[in-house]
Parts: sequence; structure tokens; C-alpha cells
Amino acid sequence: MKVNFVLPPIGSSGGIDVIYKYVDLLQKSGYDVCVYKAILANNMHRYHSNVKNIIHQIYCTAKTVFEKEKYRRTSDCFVWKICNKTIRDADVTIATAWPTAFEVYRLSVSKGNKFYFIQDYEIWDNPEVVKKSYQLPLNKIVISTWINDCLKQNLGMGPFPIVYNGLDTSIYHLTTQKKTESEISFLMLNHKLAKKGIPNGLTVFEKVKKKYPDAKLRMFGMSDNTNLPEDVEYFQNPSKDKIVELYSQADVFIFPSLEEGWGLTPLEAMACGCVVVGTRTGFVLDLGKHRENMMISEPGDVSGMVENVEEVLSDSVLMKKIQKNAIETAEGLDWEKSADKLMDILHCYIN
Repeated sequence: MKVNFVLPPIGSSGGIDVIYKYVDLLQKSGYDVCVYKAILANNMHRYHSNVKNIIHQIYCTAKTVFEKEKYRRTSDCFVWKICNKTIRDADVTIATAWPTAFEVYRLSVSKGNKFYFIQDYEIWDNPEVVKKSYQLPLNKIVISTWINDCLKQNLGMGPFPIVYNGLDTSIYHLTTQKKTESEISFLMLNHKLAKKGIPNGLTVFEKVKKKYPDAKLRMFGMSDNTNLPEDVEYFQNPSKDKIVELYSQADVFIFPSLEEGWGLTPLEAMACGCVVVGTRTGFVLDLGKHRENMMISEPGDVSGMVENVEEVLSDSVLMKKIQKNAIETAEGLDWEKSADKLMDILHCYIN
């Protein structure tokens, strides 16, 4: 089977890594897979001014021209733009982000059955334009119940087939003994999207620190740390080995997202035996169990998160139970099973 994926041209993210994981697994299963990326940037409709939008489009195009080799992977095919002349005929062509959905929709039937692999409710650029992408007549696949709920509540659509992300526990597992001294170690992802709830997470830590003055907060992420207090120990763009070390050394992982399509980092933390104190969004609706494999509060409920942190820190039996169950939950996420389900869905539409 010939499968085309259409991805944004450059950049790194958990969602992009997910697509490449499927590319690798489909290729190992004998599929002929090609990843297409357009050099000519899409108009993201990010600003009210058309002039600003065009300038942004020119900037992104130039950035792709100069940086594409930095992000190129073996299966990549960079083309000037996504169109019938540049994309090969195939059995399946899959959009992977809202701008690519419009590109895939415009392709001819010779490019195969058209799919939209939805990893988040991506309305932070231009909500109205993004919502139109979800309404395109493409076969949709989502990665969580939360996304299905968003599409149903906001657009009256779905539900659509769900394919959970897998997790590579050969990489993400407990590598060092948890610290037993009085210092309590917290860990949190840094991200500048408002939906990630980072200010709430920082507030949670500051409130807990009043009761546990020896508590320390470490954070990591792709962006710089200009949005963080000076006393936060920060690791910018750390290696996977370093991230696993951070997970393994932390007692509590704060997951304060207001909205989340899935949530890769808290699940990675769970695989490393870290107690996740998080919100009911993303994967939590599908896999989270309060006081069983994590501590859960509603999105935006800072007081609830503080109470959950203090409860688990004051109860060593509860903490050990959650650590054990969290590892078991993570071990149940298998990339091969996820790829098999994705392939089954593709075949259903073809047959």
C-alpha cells in the first residue's frame, strides 16, 4: 500500500514525532510511505491584517528554504507546494495539521483515500479557519476522547475512530533510584502556549513550597525560560537521556494544561515512576484514574491541584500505589498495537 503523509515543513514537536513513529512502523510492515512537506508556507491567518499575514507567510517560506536540511528525515520529500503535480498517486494521503487538511482536500482522487489525523483541537491560530478544516469531507482519526468531545461540542461532529499514542518504555522507564532525602523534587514542561497552563503550574508549586520549603522545581522545554522565575532550574532542549533522568529523579510531575489533545510528557513521566498531578484533559479522560495512577483535578483548578499534591506528599502508601500503577498504565501503551489499529482503519476505508 502506498501512503502519503503531509506534514508542516520544519519544526520539532511531540506531534511530529508521533507521525514519524507511524512512518517507521508502517514501513517495517511493508508499506510504501512518503512524507511530503511544502516549502511555500501556508497563510496561517494569524493576524487581522492581511499585510501581516503575508509578511509572516514570506518569513516562514524563507525559514524553510534555509533550514529544511536541518529537519530533513529519510522519508521526507520537500516540494514547492502540495498539489497534484508534486504529490505521487497513492492509496492513502493523510493530513496531519489543520493547514495540511486544506492541501489534502484539494488533491485529486488519484492520491487515494484522504484522511485527517487530528492530534489536537488546534484553534490557537485562527479559530474560524481551523474549524473549517475539521468540516472538510476527509476521513478523520483522532488520538483521544477529549478531541472527539471538542469536535462534538463545538461542531456537532463525530465521534471518530480513536488511535491512542504508544509509548516506548525501552526509553522511558525508571533509571535511577528515587531520592529519599527531605528535598522534594518537582518537574514540569515549559511551553508558551496559554493552553498549557504554565502560570497555574508555577502557582501550584509556589503554594506547595510554603508548606514544603525544601521543595525544588525543575523544568524543561524547547523554548527559552524568559517566562519563568529565576529560581527554577531549567533545561532547554535536553536530550532524551536527560529527560528520562529528570523524570526518574522527580517525585511529582505537574501537568497543568487547560486543554490538551493527548499529553506525551506526563505519560513519559508516569513510565518513569513519577506521580503526575494533572488536569482532566487529553489522555486523562481515557487513561487517568484519580488516586490510582495519578491525581486529577479540573482544568484551571489551582486549589484542587495544590490539595492533590499535598495529599500525595503526606501519604507514602498512596504515593507508592500511584507510582506502581502509573508504570503499569504506561506499559500498556504499545506503538505496534497503535500502528496495527491505524492500519486497520486505513484498510477499512480502502476495502
